Parts: sequence; C-alpha cells; structure tokens
Amino acid sequence: MIPRAYFERFDTPKYRSRNPLQRALIRRFVDRLHGLFVAANPVRAVLEVGVGEGFISGFLSERFPLVSFSGADVSERISGGCAKKFPRIRTHCTSIYDLAAIGERFDLVICAEVLEHLDDPERGLTALLSVGPERLILTVPHEPWFLLSNLARGKNLTRLGNDPEHLQRFSRRSFRHLLERRLVVDELTTSYPWLLALARPRQSGT
Repeated sequence: MIPRAYFERFDTPKYRSRNPLQRALIRRFVDRLHGLFVAANPVRAVLEVGVGEGFISGFLSERFPLVSFSGADVSERISGGCAKKFPRIRTHCTSIYDLAAIGERFDLVICAEVLEHLDDPERGLTALLSVGPERLILTVPHEPWFLLSNLARGKNLTRLGNDPEHLQRFSRRSFRHLLERRLVVDELTTSYPWLLALARPRQSGT
C-alpha cells in the first residue's frame, strides 16, 4: 500500500488531496498497475510516457531497484521535478509522437492517463511502439464512470463531468478496439474509475 508520506512528496492536486476516498482509489489503481507490472516481467528497462512528477515510476523504481526507469513528458518543468524527486529516473522532455528521438529501446512502456488527451490516439500507439517494447501497460479513464465520478463531487459541472483537456472518452469496448488495432491485449481490467491493459505488439500477419 502507498503510505501517506508518499502522497506528500507531490504537488499535483489529485495527489495532495486529503480526501480519503480519492486516496483509496489511487492506491487501488497503483496496486492494480503494480500487478500488471509483475505480470510483464522479466523487465530490465522501463519508459513511462507522460511521467509527470513520477508518481507511478517513482513508486515502482523504489520497489524494483534492479530495473532501469526512464520517463518522458512534454513539460520540461514537470519532468525536471520528477528527476529531482527520483534521481534514478532518467527524464526526457519530448512529445509522445517523438519518442523515437530518445534513441533507446525499452522492454516495457507505461502510458497512464495519456491517450485520452490525444487528438489521434492510434498515432500515439504507433509512437509507443517506436521504442521497441515487448510489453505495454496502458490506462485511461473508464467512461461513463469517470464523468459520473466528477459530477458526484461537483467537478466540471458545466461540461457534464468531462475534463476540458480530455479529447477522447473510452468505454471498456472502445478501449479494447483501439488497442487491438496495434496490439494483442493480454489483460484488460478495471480499477474504478480507470481501465488498465497489459498488451504486446501485434506480430506481422496476426
């Protein structure tokens, strides 16, 4: 379980919130993602796309010290903050669409809460594959439950609960449909109000 002190290391409002329900949901989400990470092993090198302050990769890197972690984020300020909190995570300031410019290969790519922000999520998937992962962990908000959760706590009421930066909405069916255009989905699970998938690249002819 993520200790309370871990949340206090971050500045992002959703992690700083003292709401016990919100923290319980985040803990359960990370626990579910941790399970997918274990299922993806053996893993030597990980790239998290949209690493932000490093909440996920920081947690995993402290539990898997023999694994190399890197993070990519479009914000230099945010990725720089991640590097200060977690010196073991090598950060890169780059768009998801330019990952190949990193010039490295990774066994596992983690892409959490990113695809819903893209105007072309299928192109985003193609970009994730450009760094050669054998497995991928991908997560998105689970609609309509994410919207309804926002409405229940009075957030984004004028937008019917939709976050203004979310360009895509994924149900379990539509998320699977998107992934299967480029990937083989080994596991698709939920952690309210999110969807999580463990997948691998689709081989030619399959």
